[in-house]
Amino acid sequence: MKKQNWLPLILILFLGEVVHAQEGIKGGYTLKECIELGLKNNAQIKKSILDEQEAGYLRKEITGTGLPQLEAYGNYNNFLDVYPQAIPGGVLDPNSDPNGVDVIAFGVPQSLKGGIQLSQLVFSQSYLVGLKAAKTSEEFYRLITDMTTEDIIYDIALNYYGVIATELQMINLEANHDKLVKLEAIIKSQYENDLARKVDYNRVKVNLTSLETQMDNLETLIEQRSNYLKLVMGIPVADELALAAYNFEEQHDQQEILLEDPDLSNRYDLQVLDKQQELNALNIKNIKSGYYPTIAAFADLNYNAFSKSFDFLSTSHQWYRGSLVGIQLNIPIFDGNQKKNKIAQARMQSEKLKHDQYLAEQNAQASYLNAVKKMNNSLKSLEAQQSNLVLSETVFDQTNQLYREGLSPLTDVLDSETALREARSAYFNQIINVKTAEAELYQSIGQIEKIAE
Repeated sequence: MKKQNWLPLILILFLGEVVHAQEGIKGGYTLKECIELGLKNNAQIKKSILDEQEAGYLRKEITGTGLPQLEAYGNYNNFLDVYPQAIPGGVLDPNSDPNGVDVIAFGVPQSLKGGIQLSQLVFSQSYLVGLKAAKTSEEFYRLITDMTTEDIIYDIALNYYGVIATELQMINLEANHDKLVKLEAIIKSQYENDLARKVDYNRVKVNLTSLETQMDNLETLIEQRSNYLKLVMGIPVADELALAAYNFEEQHDQQEILLEDPDLSNRYDLQVLDKQQELNALNIKNIKSGYYPTIAAFADLNYNAFSKSFDFLSTSHQWYRGSLVGIQLNIPIFDGNQKKNKIAQARMQSEKLKHDQYLAEQNAQASYLNAVKKMNNSLKSLEAQQSNLVLSETVFDQTNQLYREGLSPLTDVLDSETALREARSAYFNQIINVKTAEAELYQSIGQIEKIAE
């Protein structure tokens, strides 16, 4: 029989108690359902989506600065003392000294003005670059959301496997607990009939008590890990969270994953750095756009009224219309080399970002190679643990039978029970190790979402 076919045999022949125990778990959440619930409720993802939406509104705000700007205005002036004006003597009063200065009050005490202004940006290189930067920023935050989603899926998967691993250990202890309870009953009956020693009976009781203590500790650990899984999923810790029974038969083809030729550029952390570099290049362009002239057109239409007293609401009051149109041109000439130094700073940021990109690429490559190594080792260890579990179960059954026939001491039975428990525990742990290695491998190639397929 091929080794890879041992798992179904183990399930049928030796894990019947475990499978039967798991059948009691009905209606629990699968990994896929936990991930779906987590992506819907996790606070970090919600915040990231809000950042993405905020970037969208910023882009619309920048777009709005290039649209026509229309505003209404009005002002009322009440000169308690009309401003005096000095003019050469004799200009308005022939009786004044022509060599002197006449001081008169020009204007009236009260005036009211209302109108509308229209302005339109005609050309601004900074505006054009800003539009592109705003769109790129929106894409950047979208990548951040994707990266956050990826991290949450990975965290949910690892914590899900942590809970499952602990529950499997509990099932393992419960299976051995049942066997020890049966053995205790047999030894007790033999002891009461002078067929067994009291020390043998006490040994079984000690093992049983120790096992029950481990079960109590595992129960606490299950609750702790479940609570942390709830936190990652974004659901209230007080809510009940039952996980579906682990399906031993549904295993991904890990060898197929290992044979894939990964494209590490799919990793969102690398894409985020690329987008940051793009934003930095646009920042340099935006600073350079300060050397370009800007052109804006404007128009103003207003009505003015003047009076010595506040009688502007009178229908007979006369209003004077004023209007103008124009174009404003601003040409930068010299700014004390401010823009030049800003560009130099931005270029330094770009150089530092290149180093970050290099380190991230090397880290991605190392993460992938480590994940492949861990997966290969985990699969080899799983094969060994499968073989060891078959052997431990056989030894326990044979030793138990020999003890019943009086051909083996109780110590051998207890030792074989401990060995079986440890073998099954190691087997369960190794199954979870394979799944954890699978999650790390998927994450290293930027395809963590496949973990729930």
